[in-house]
Amino acid sequence: MKEFMKAASKLVANSLGKPESYVAVVVQDNLDIIWGGETGPAAMCQVVSLGSINLENNKKVSAGLCKMLKEFGIEGTKVYIEFRDVARENMGYDGKTFAG
Repeated sequence: MKEFMKAASKLVANSLGKPESYVAVVVQDNLDIIWGGETGPAAMCQVVSLGSINLENNKKVSAGLCKMLKEFGIEGTKVYIEFRDVARENMGYDGKTFAG
């Protein structure tokens, strides 16, 4: 799982044009998911960023994550990815926000 997380970190950083030092990847594995009324392999993803959320970048992340998740038996039709652009004043880091 660590290798997947490292690869996902690089994918997100490269796709969004962000330093990898600001990318965090969390995986919650072995959770129960019902998709379309059935159980089975599926993934719910969130990408939260200060800017760089746009159609072109989102397509890169979506394609890359779906390809990577397929290695775990998760088809792209069982993957939802939420892309969220957060205002700098709404993201905390190191005791302050990115707005200051």
